[in-house]
Amino acid sequence: MLPTFVPAGFVDVGHSVVRDASSGKNLVIVDSVQSMANHLEATLLGEPGQVVPGLENLPYVRLTITDPAGRTRITSSLELPHRLASGWFCKAKELLDFQQDLAADILDHGIAAATFRRCPNSLLHGVFYSQLAGLDPNVAKTPRLLSAEVVATGAQSIADGGVAKDPLFPSGEGFDVESLVGAKATAAEVGAGYIPYRHQAFIAEGVELSVYLAEGRITRLTLPDPAKNVLRLLARYKLARLLAEPLDLRAHCIFQAEQVPPELADAEAILHDLQTQLSECRRLGLFVDPVVSEFALTLGAAKEKSKKAKASGAAVAVVEEDNA
Repeated sequence: MLPTFVPAGFVDVGHSVVRDASSGKNLVIVDSVQSMANHLEATLLGEPGQVVPGLENLPYVRLTITDPAGRTRITSSLELPHRLASGWFCKAKELLDFQQDLAADILDHGIAAATFRRCPNSLLHGVFYSQLAGLDPNVAKTPRLLSAEVVATGAQSIADGGVAKDPLFPSGEGFDVESLVGAKATAAEVGAGYIPYRHQAFIAEGVELSVYLAEGRITRLTLPDPAKNVLRLLARYKLARLLAEPLDLRAHCIFQAEQVPPELADAEAILHDLQTQLSECRRLGLFVDPVVSEFALTLGAAKEKSKKAKASGAAVAVVEEDNA
């Protein structure tokens, strides 16, 4: 791994650096709780909108979106911002039946049971159904049960830089920018020639990944024991997969775990136990059936095109009946 790293940068703040009052050393947030949640969720994903092999009994919501140009993209509650509470699920007019069923389930059985039924991953990382109609804010949210953060201690900033090389036009001279882009500009403005840049990295005495699983809150959830076990095992499986490879947080921010807790060393053993508990939850009727809820949305011009195609098909059918 590289000895230097680039920590998370925050809008209007930059890198978050603070001096530890007890040691006098600098602490810097390498990766935030929110960003680590994204990395943990990515451990469950294979292809877009698909879970990794072995988790076929894990409920989640999969969405196929067709854009105005007719291109399709598959995504899911495992990866969208706000997970099951995403506006894609909770505001789209085409998903009104889903929204009404979810809201009624929350009101009748509680947010934990209703969310777990459709996407245990969303319950593990927390949801706030601010986009879902008919819910009081007091019952529309549940905090994350799994949190993780990467912090460096004894951190020092290093200012460096370099030059982006262009073997075709090293100096940028003689490069006809206007004929290339159709407007007046310098070679550097269009990425030609040698371009100098500045860069800020950090070096630290140590970098630590801290994880908190809210065992007390899991125990207090009004869910059967197999459901609570799924949450515990799902958290451990994510962490085991995350630590099995270099922790690649972003460009120039890659780490290798020096020590992995014994309970996270065998991802396959955790997966086996998780599969057992998922099967038991399914047997008890704690999941929707089928476990993967499939929806499709068509946006803008693509939607109009689809309507015209349906109208054209209906017109052809009428003409054929008349000719008959």
